Amino acid sequence: MPNQINDIKEANDKIRELQKTVSFLEKNNDKLRINGELKNEFISLATHQIRSPLGAIRGYTSLLLDGDYGEIPEKFIEPLNIILKSTDSLNKTVNDFLDVSRIEQGMMRYYMKDFDMHDLVLEVVDEFRINIKNKGLELKLHITRGSCFVHDDKAKMKNVLVNLIDNSIKYTQSGFVEIGLKKNVNNKVLFYVKDSGIGISEETMPLLFQKFSRAKEVGKSNILGTGLGLYVAKKMVEAQKGRIWATSDGEGKGSQFYVELELVKNQ
Repeated sequence: MPNQINDIKEANDKIRELQKTVSFLEKNNDKLRINGELKNEFISLATHQIRSPLGAIRGYTSLLLDGDYGEIPEKFIEPLNIILKSTDSLNKTVNDFLDVSRIEQGMMRYYMKDFDMHDLVLEVVDEFRINIKNKGLELKLHITRGSCFVHDDKAKMKNVLVNLIDNSIKYTQSGFVEIGLKKNVNNKVLFYVKDSGIGISEETMPLLFQKFSRAKEVGKSNILGTGLGLYVAKKMVEAQKGRIWATSDGEGKGSQFYVELELVKNQ
């Protein structure tokens, strides 16, 4: 009997210790949640404040290059173009942080409507033609004929396509970038980007779509980035009931990115 009483006391002591631990974890979890919310609010506020001066810098730089303030000396053209390019790069970074903040606060809004993926892909390709040409890369197109209507957020889907194509161009120093769109037999449409770039290692692949994740192959190429673009793309595609994934044969062997969406029925 005394042994049983001691066992009961010991059990009660352990229960009290567990209760204290649970209470401690709950309090710290609340603190972490509050800190997370404050962090997201700070990022949102800070990035909004940055957007305005960035817009002014880009606007006035464009006006100077267009000659709106008179003819500028030849030696100023290259520095101004560098400012313009750097501003666009920083603006993309700001937008990535804003998107992450909205996603994590549950404030990302999707405006769904029917649109033609065929037309959207051609529109995005046209925007990148000059970049691909200037880098000396071959552009390969394999885009199905005819319409491919989906019911999604067109602006956000364009954001995804731009991100994937831009990545392929950045991480491909020579060779090609291939862009394709085709209908699948299961009433889906598949968009893809393939390249002959730096590739993705087996070690990196599972981390590819995580926030702030950047492959070690990228560091070797001396290319700047936040590691947020693919994370945002994944969240956007999945929120629209789509699927996004990547494949690669390894470092130096190029990569392939795919986005699969549901077609509007009766096409």
